Amino acid sequence: MYDIRTGVNDFRPSDAAVAIVHAGTKNSILLIRRAEREDDPWSGHWSLPGGRTDADDPDALHTALRELDEECGIRLSRAHLKTELPVAQARRKTGPWLSVAPFVFEVEAELPVVLDPREAVEAKWVPVSLLLDTEQHRLSAVPGMPADMRFPAVALGAVPLWGFTYRLLSDWLDTMNGSKENR
Repeated sequence: MYDIRTGVNDFRPSDAAVAIVHAGTKNSILLIRRAEREDDPWSGHWSLPGGRTDADDPDALHTALRELDEECGIRLSRAHLKTELPVAQARRKTGPWLSVAPFVFEVEAELPVVLDPREAVEAKWVPVSLLLDTEQHRLSAVPGMPADMRFPAVALGAVPLWGFTYRLLSDWLDTMNGSKENR
């Protein structure tokens, strides 16, 4: 759990973990579009690679690295860890919220992605500049929600980036750039 007083995350178990993979030379991050599955409340959404913690995972960092490998075929080590972010709550339509441990990994360049089709149907290296561009942020209708409801989002083709991933990336970018006033 993240200790706000010390700024340290001791990687204690969380429900899930995600990997923000930042490619420095292109200043981009990896997103995946989740496969459509009835048992996945985020089915079809743009997401960060990640998933639920397994009983065999020694810590949340291991979960993030394992899920990145399983979903995207990208194998990183703990040495690629740049920082850990505060544990965040992912909301669902029904059931309890999930605590999610986000980890930022730094790689030199965009890495090739080999998707597991059971997990994801598309991957994109998205320029950070697109996410920082205030003209790209708007209130949008989103899949699976009533058509008259609008949510903060960024257009990424036919499916917008919204919800938990949007909030998490917005918070990370705000931290990187000093404040929300930069967006």
